[in-house]
Amino acid sequence: MNQVKTAVAGVLMAAGIAGMSMAQTNATQSSTPPPVQKTWADSITLKGDLRYRNESINDDSKLNADKQNYTRQRDRIRARLGAEAKCNDNLKAAIGLTTDEGATAGDPLSGNQTLTGGESKKLVYLDYAYLDYSFFGDDPNEAHVIGGKMKNPFIAMPDDLVWDPDLTPEGLALKSQIGGDFATLFGNAGYIWVQERAGSSSAMLYAGQAALKLQFAPEIALTVGGSYYGFQEFQGNDIFDYQSPPSSYGNSTKNGSVSGGVTNKAWATEFTPMVFFAQLDIWVAGVPLAIFAQELNNGGADAFNQGHLYGVAFGKAKNPKTWEVGYSYTELQKDATLGMFTDSDRWGGGTDGKGSKLYGKYQIMKNLQAGVTYFMDEKKISDPANTKDYSRLQVDLVAMF
Repeated sequence: MNQVKTAVAGVLMAAGIAGMSMAQTNATQSSTPPPVQKTWADSITLKGDLRYRNESINDDSKLNADKQNYTRQRDRIRARLGAEAKCNDNLKAAIGLTTDEGATAGDPLSGNQTLTGGESKKLVYLDYAYLDYSFFGDDPNEAHVIGGKMKNPFIAMPDDLVWDPDLTPEGLALKSQIGGDFATLFGNAGYIWVQERAGSSSAMLYAGQAALKLQFAPEIALTVGGSYYGFQEFQGNDIFDYQSPPSSYGNSTKNGSVSGGVTNKAWATEFTPMVFFAQLDIWVAGVPLAIFAQELNNGGADAFNQGHLYGVAFGKAKNPKTWEVGYSYTELQKDATLGMFTDSDRWGGGTDGKGSKLYGKYQIMKNLQAGVTYFMDEKKISDPANTKDYSRLQVDLVAMF
């Protein structure tokens, strides 16, 4: 009998220990937090920047009320905010806002707001809004199509003959690249709306671009390529612009339609520029050096149809206490390309000018950068008797987030 009692007691004790162990295990499991569930906010990335600029402009083509040359001094701000949402592994959507000075329509080449107007509120416009579909997800050898008002889909130089860096084209674009460690081939195409016309053919841009990048070593790379920009329905059509009255931005004009007793100006030439470009990236004494060039020829014009750009950039202002300096020389003849899309800072924007640009940047701390840019230009170079000097000094402080 005693043996039976002992056996029963042993079984009960074992069961008790097992029960305690199970309870402890359950307690441990219940104390482990459940995995965090992702929300829609996790798929969205926000970024932006705020720039404060002091600017001085000397333009000998403009006179004050006393018919004298003068220096224009102004302070300006630019604020931009963008959001990008990853809808799924293949699809992204992006929206961006920017300040702008246009009262009735936004300046396509600038987000600057001059500090003026009796402390008036400043305008904010839609800068871009597009969908980006990648056929192969995150594969670096990818092809993707972009639709909407987008960031420039074409490869551009640190300075560029055709594009202002703030322009956001509207329409459809195809971007692709394929390659390996040594060679990468890029191909881009654009179906870009410039002006929709209800009663006649719309102004369009059909563009194609190809480039090859050769990575000879980790410190040495060469990129060469070419672009064709076919602007359609410009020659003979009235010039248009975001502002009124519109400007031809240096391009040749002729008499256009008559409205309200006034003869409008029309573009006198076609714009089908071919652009060839190259950039050499190397490292010198542990510092990156970029040497770049562009050559442009507009086959749609018989004269004043050339563009040339040569430049160098040394250093990279990215990490705290890093710096960057650069120089470029640009000549853009009167009908080399469509003037309304070119850099709005050099010689005041458009074509029919030439000159030099010097700049320096310094990364003060994370997300805060200072910069100085100086332009020494001539404008209206197609008419030597009326060529005017133009200079511009910009001092910037930029916060990025």
